[in-house]
Amino acid sequence: MSREQTLSASALQERDWNPCSKQGWFAFADAEARTRPPAHTTEQLAAMPRAARLRHDHARALWHANLGPIRTPAVDAIFEELDEIVGSNRQDGDKVKPAAVLDALPGLGKTTAAMAFGRVFHRDQIDLHGPEGATHDGSWQRIPVIYLGLTSNTTMRSLNAMLCRFFGLPGVDRGSATLLAHRAADCVAHCKTRLIIVDDVHFLDVNRRDGREVANHFKWLANTFPVTFLFVGVGLRARGLLDEGLSGTDAAFSQTARRWNVLSLAPFEISTATGRRTWRQLLLGIERELVLAHTHRGMLANDLSDYLFARSTGHFASLMSLISRGCYRAIKTGTETLTGGLLDAVRIDQAAETARGELHAAIEAGLLSTRPRAGHATPRTQKEGAA
Repeated sequence: MSREQTLSASALQERDWNPCSKQGWFAFADAEARTRPPAHTTEQLAAMPRAARLRHDHARALWHANLGPIRTPAVDAIFEELDEIVGSNRQDGDKVKPAAVLDALPGLGKTTAAMAFGRVFHRDQIDLHGPEGATHDGSWQRIPVIYLGLTSNTTMRSLNAMLCRFFGLPGVDRGSATLLAHRAADCVAHCKTRLIIVDDVHFLDVNRRDGREVANHFKWLANTFPVTFLFVGVGLRARGLLDEGLSGTDAAFSQTARRWNVLSLAPFEISTATGRRTWRQLLLGIERELVLAHTHRGMLANDLSDYLFARSTGHFASLMSLISRGCYRAIKTGTETLTGGLLDAVRIDQAAETARGELHAAIEAGLLSTRPRAGHATPRTQKEGAA
């Protein structure tokens, strides 16, 4: 098979992995970077046979839907803080390792950042120690990272079953919560697991018995498993998870608040020169990756900067949904470029659509702008303007 055919097959593949299983996590962690589809002119696109054009457009849709992860300054800061926490957690087994918490509003890329960090950590651990776990006879596989996603009805037993299911253990539908926990602990020890990412922790309600039991169970797991936990969720402090549901003076007795190190991601902002530069660099980075016949430097960062901020309200997930769906529409309609008129026809999440009007009015009135203000241009911005 030729290189072109191999790249073509890779570019057409939809990666339907489930990171909540060992096989799915390894597929995610070991996956090669996607191959960027080649750019063609409108004439070249029109000359393609129908089957070839379908494959090319399918590859472009997959590419645009999976842009990133994009390392913004905020994500870089999260990576550095997580690396510091996880990297320094080398305590012996009789000591509890502090946990990390990524607590932020929806749509800011929490899960993407956590999984991206987990992938880097996974690869580093395999490179450092090799693929084998606690024994070198090949009977145990090294599994540096576990990824779990909680549900609205997670109980102590179902959480332990999730851990066992991740390792592919049989009989996870049988046995008590305690038995399943001890089975999972054996696997964690033998497979040299060092990081457990627990997503959607906000589903736990500490006002309910099941929620309190699971929250307390995390303390037992932290005491038993020689790992760092990374909890990801929305409004975890406000939901009382850090205070274990205690209030008033009783909150001072919360062990969780002493063991959990809280990190956060904020929406993009344009009220400061730094925020405007960050937004511009983000758009420049995205537009370099777009595969459309009619793109130009500044298509996003100059022509659509204010518009995209108003539509996305500075939330990364909303922005990327708008971009990927806009590219899909541009390909299907044959316009092969992004404009405000084309993007007006694209629907995204309701939260962004609801807040759109107020932001758009403020920008139209000159009260807000994504553009660097006079006297705040960086050398790079000046050069781009001269070009």
